[in-house]
Amino acid sequence: MRSVVAVCAALAAVAFASSASAEAPVVLAAADPAAEAPSLSSPQASDAALPPAAVIVPAEAEQAAPLDPPEPTLFAVIDLSTQTMTVSDENGVIASWKISSARGGYRTPTGTYTPHYTARMHYSKQYHWSPMPYSVFFNEGVAVHGTNATGQLGRPASHGCVRAHPKNAKVFYNLVQKHGMQLTRVTVRGKPPYSPVVAEERRRRYAKPVVQPWGGMFGYSQSAYQPKVKRAKKKQYSGAYNAW
Repeated sequence: MRSVVAVCAALAAVAFASSASAEAPVVLAAADPAAEAPSLSSPQASDAALPPAAVIVPAEAEQAAPLDPPEPTLFAVIDLSTQTMTVSDENGVIASWKISSARGGYRTPTGTYTPHYTARMHYSKQYHWSPMPYSVFFNEGVAVHGTNATGQLGRPASHGCVRAHPKNAKVFYNLVQKHGMQLTRVTVRGKPPYSPVVAEERRRRYAKPVVQPWGGMFGYSQSAYQPKVKRAKKKQYSGAYNAW
């Protein structure tokens, strides 16, 4: 009987202790401000550890150096003195052929140019709709193009454009399409093998002559040449029979 009472008393003590521990508040230790924060892994890095963002000033952005233009990769040198055109690229000379530049009274501009327009077939509105196959315009209306006047190649014969054999003009046209107009440089140099004075004298020589009075060798005036008119002679009676 005493053992049963002891067991009951022990159970009652255990139940009281568990209820007391459940009602007791849990007190957490205050955080120490001086204590070091635990190290965080790289994906969870704190914003305080990041460097400050760079601030772009508009004035500095405007002062940035502009980008250099791309270097040309296709070159065409037109020599007016020899009436030839040489085409080359970064690897060396591709081809060289005869051309016809402006004849007397016209002009092919000299200098270095970048093509601004190309046409597989162009017709000149200024010169009676003349065909200009494989045209590469490099200075306003002046272009490198093919011509059917192949017998004149090698000497000045055009109105200002650079004429070439149709096959050669096609080669240059295709190269410009391959490299691009912005990467092509056309250089025209030299002087054509004629003098403007000679050309002017040639036009005067074949012009229609006008007969006018002119000063003679000793300064007196001389009238224009006039052909003489033959006059019929009058027959005179000689006294003989039937003689006039």
